[in-house]
Amino acid sequence: MKRYAGIALAAVLFLLPSPGTSAGPVCGDRQKVIASLADKYAEEPVAIGVTANGGVIEVLKSPHGESWTILFTYPSGPSCLVASGEAWQDLEAKIKGPGA
Repeated sequence: MKRYAGIALAAVLFLLPSPGTSAGPVCGDRQKVIASLADKYAEEPVAIGVTANGGVIEVLKSPHGESWTILFTYPSGPSCLVASGEAWQDLEAKIKGPGA
């Protein structure tokens, strides 16, 4: 479980702009960000996880996957858009046998 949290945190840190870039991440109050994504793109949360530092990472998508957003909420409160795109596809869950 910790391995996945570390991977998620690494992905977030990789996707956030570096200090040398002029544009910073778009951040705000989580409820307002979620409401804005719902209003503009009909996106709703479909996956969530807690990172090693206590932050929360969420994937939001529109009903048919036309658009998607990854949102990171810091333990201190602000929520930041990490990435967004189109054509989200859910992968079929695979049933694993014993010992898998």
